[in-house]
Amino acid sequence: MRRELLGCGLSEDGQLGLGSRSAACVKLPEQIVGAPLNAVGTAVTSVACGEKHTILLAEDGKMWSVGGNEDGQLGRGGRGPGSFTIYPVSFSGGVKMLQVAAGRSHSLAVAEDGRLFAWGSNEHGQLAMPRHISWQETPKRVGELTEVVQVACGPLHCIALLESGAVAVWGEQSDGAILHSPQIVTQLIGVPVVRVVAGGRHCVAISAGGGVYVWGHNEYGQLGTGDTLPRPTPFFLEGMSAMHIIEAYCGDSHTLLLSQEGRLFAFGSNAHGQIGGGKKFDKHTNPAAVTELMGSTVTRVACGRNHSVVVIGGRLYPFGQNANGQLGNGSALNQLIPRQTEELDHVVAVFAGFDQTFILRSIGAPALTAGPNCPLKVPLSLCKANVLDLLSRHEKLDLIGLLESVFSSISCINGSFLYEDERRFLSEGRVFGVDLDDVMETFGALGESSDARQYADLIIDTCQMSVFGDFDPSAMCSVESLRVYLVLVWVQPFVTNVTRDVVARLHLPFAESISKLRPHFRNALEKWWVVLPVRHFNRLATAMLTAVRCLVRDKVNPSECRAFLDILASLCAINKVTNKIPLENFYVHELADNYNLKMDYVNWARAQEGREASATCWSNYPFLMNAAAKGELLYVEAVMSMQTSMNGARLTLFGFDLFVEQPFFELTVRRQHIVQDTINGLLSIDRRYLQRPLRVQFMSEEAEDAGGVKKEFFMILFQKLLQSDYGMFVEDPDSHLVWFSGFDVEEVNYYKMVGILCGLAVYNCVLVAFPFPLALYKMLLDQQPVLEDLTELSPVEGRSLQELLDYQGDDFEDVFCLNFTISYAAFGSTETLDLKPGGADIAVTQSNKADYVQRYVHHRLCVGRNGEVGRQAAAFRDGFKMVLNSRIVAFFQPRELMELVIGNENYDWSELRKIVQYKGEYHANHPTILAFWEAFFELNVDERKKFLQFLMGSTRLPVGGMSSLQMYIQPTAPEVLPVAHTCFNLLDLPNIADSKELLRRLRVSIQHTQGFTLV
Repeated sequence: MRRELLGCGLSEDGQLGLGSRSAACVKLPEQIVGAPLNAVGTAVTSVACGEKHTILLAEDGKMWSVGGNEDGQLGRGGRGPGSFTIYPVSFSGGVKMLQVAAGRSHSLAVAEDGRLFAWGSNEHGQLAMPRHISWQETPKRVGELTEVVQVACGPLHCIALLESGAVAVWGEQSDGAILHSPQIVTQLIGVPVVRVVAGGRHCVAISAGGGVYVWGHNEYGQLGTGDTLPRPTPFFLEGMSAMHIIEAYCGDSHTLLLSQEGRLFAFGSNAHGQIGGGKKFDKHTNPAAVTELMGSTVTRVACGRNHSVVVIGGRLYPFGQNANGQLGNGSALNQLIPRQTEELDHVVAVFAGFDQTFILRSIGAPALTAGPNCPLKVPLSLCKANVLDLLSRHEKLDLIGLLESVFSSISCINGSFLYEDERRFLSEGRVFGVDLDDVMETFGALGESSDARQYADLIIDTCQMSVFGDFDPSAMCSVESLRVYLVLVWVQPFVTNVTRDVVARLHLPFAESISKLRPHFRNALEKWWVVLPVRHFNRLATAMLTAVRCLVRDKVNPSECRAFLDILASLCAINKVTNKIPLENFYVHELADNYNLKMDYVNWARAQEGREASATCWSNYPFLMNAAAKGELLYVEAVMSMQTSMNGARLTLFGFDLFVEQPFFELTVRRQHIVQDTINGLLSIDRRYLQRPLRVQFMSEEAEDAGGVKKEFFMILFQKLLQSDYGMFVEDPDSHLVWFSGFDVEEVNYYKMVGILCGLAVYNCVLVAFPFPLALYKMLLDQQPVLEDLTELSPVEGRSLQELLDYQGDDFEDVFCLNFTISYAAFGSTETLDLKPGGADIAVTQSNKADYVQRYVHHRLCVGRNGEVGRQAAAFRDGFKMVLNSRIVAFFQPRELMELVIGNENYDWSELRKIVQYKGEYHANHPTILAFWEAFFELNVDERKKFLQFLMGSTRLPVGGMSSLQMYIQPTAPEVLPVAHTCFNLLDLPNIADSKELLRRLRVSIQHTQGFTLV
């Protein structure tokens, strides 16, 4: 492999290193014979060009210089006459240099250990040295900067990238200010910058995710912002996010961007053709692909003051100003479009300065991909392989040092665990670029190590300053700074051994940081939450819930949880749409044990009505309450409403209560005509009575309704109403669930009556057998049904539609032969209706099948033939809300509301034994009680459910489950059968200790569960 360095362009001060006999303008590339050599040719790896001087960096890390030296920019000691001969820079620091850069008359170099050295002119502060130092003749360390990884120079200003990801600037700034000491660009704190570049009076930074940040002068559109307004602080070029940008190059007033795929974008001045647009114009304000290079893969790029050079396939393509021969094509004419220089091949790197170009050739080198002209260091970051390697080799000190460095910088955190392929780029709003599985596995490994606690404490302590101290979320300029909110939650202390102290030091600052985000960035973060895989979504929710539960156990004021609660509210809203995790995961079961939720609800209701100042209440976040807690609130509200309604019927006179109206809603029905009597009773009743306690009397029966009679009333009533005789509802033969018939029923008000009855059952705390699918409860909560709801009701229809969605074959239309219609069968005939205008003429295809299924489900469950299902469902909903027009109903999820109406079958028979209370001489260890439980557990499951029906009037359990029941057993005469008082869930148990005899009598009793007599 043979390597050579060539140069062309302006050489009147010797800056090309061609010797004193060279022409002032070199129009064809000439070999730089005086450059340092090795066994294969030139040893030069990098070249930095000033206006009149050049710095060469050799592979051994030594620096060489040539050209003008009026300000000591050659770094050889002294200033004055320049040199046409390449000589070493005077430097005895004993450290290897990794990068060199040059301005108009100053030079910079980055050492392997992160030190920065400067020499030359300091007239404009470009050496970051005090004002009284106007020039520096040899390299001198810039003491204010350490751990520098990159540096770039404009004519009079400089920019550096630090190992921490911070970006520092000094020298003459775009506003004319002169900085003699480096200043951190605070707007880029949090951005994982990997490249910094300086132009004439503008700067560009490129992030690990391909983000482009620009600031400075913009009179020629060199910032690519779409206008010519200057930007004093970094401006994010959002339009370039999807372009996979990896490199930037700046001329005096133009800018080039290179993508990972080798596409070149240009903007700024094209007065000399330097952006390759083909026509001269002063300004181009928007980034645009260089048309002449489209279809080619650009691998290397360099910018001079007003010219540009690119490499494609090892060949040189220059364009722009050429007055001094800097394009190397033998001419002095400007070139408006990129054009290949025929004589040059095997080019592996190009370097350009003011009016010079240097070309590095390497014959036999492997093919290039798009990238920098010389190796450049980047800030620290974490990756799974590195951390696991250090753990496996037990390099504890190195690992601690790495963790401390990375977590001390939010920029480094945001640059960690990025995908190595194109997935790391910000290609669209829902791509965040982080391999969260790597994050999960890395922190999992740290958490399992013997030093887990030390690592965790170290991370928390360092985050105190970086993430929660130095970083201002409200000043964020890019979505890339949001990655920290995805990464940090996998740190073990977020969910393990969480104490009040950990919450104060980790969880709370984390949540408050999110709360300070501006709306644009909060929305962007929530878009990321939407697409999070389940395991990562659940981790975030668990982290926030863990903090809330810790604070709840300490009975803190809800306002202290506000930051967590707002995040959880967003997560819950997302989860309702995406169904990532069970809604029950959001329950904080400890709430009911530590707070008076009833009073909390009262305060919340008053605030809603404007009667009290708004405060943070748990009732603002009902998704945290389990179904039992919500049911309790609904019960309390019902009792309050009943009491209010009863008080309205009472008149107090001379200290005595006189009821001017019946304080109860009393309903007398005949058992054989229960439906008609009930409907007649509802039609004739004043609506106010619906808010009063219901009392039912079966005509010609002696029992007084203390609760048990109305339980049986609802059970029999709904059995009758749902029969096909009435034609109101239809039962699916497979699921045995029912839905609105859609038939033209004479009186739609009957559906309103059924809704009222359903509401009355809930209002009076009676579970009813109401075999409707979940879709009904979604309707009551104003939610739209989905395919799964139709599948629950009608498995055959649902499976057919699912098969349609799953089918991916090209012969879709031939296989299914469907159009946008739906058919209804009624009374022996079939009616076909359009699902959209002209639906009969619109075929269902692969591209529109999802729309077809959505419309089908909606029409089937919400509209029906001639809109009848919609009218019937609306009447039912109106009736239900006449009774239960409560704010608390909106707290419920559809399944919770379903369980509130019909209960559940989550039987825990051992729990039943625990909750029973004993009266009289009975106690848990009484011989009769021991015999009873022995007999009870001999019953099979169906018999135990019959026992519940016998005792409570229902086989189903309230929303709180078995533990929410109240059940009592009291002694009775030894010779009788067990008797149930369903009004009170009270069992009269004969006082005998023979378990076999008790089992026989139980089986006899549980066969008789209907009818009432006074006992």
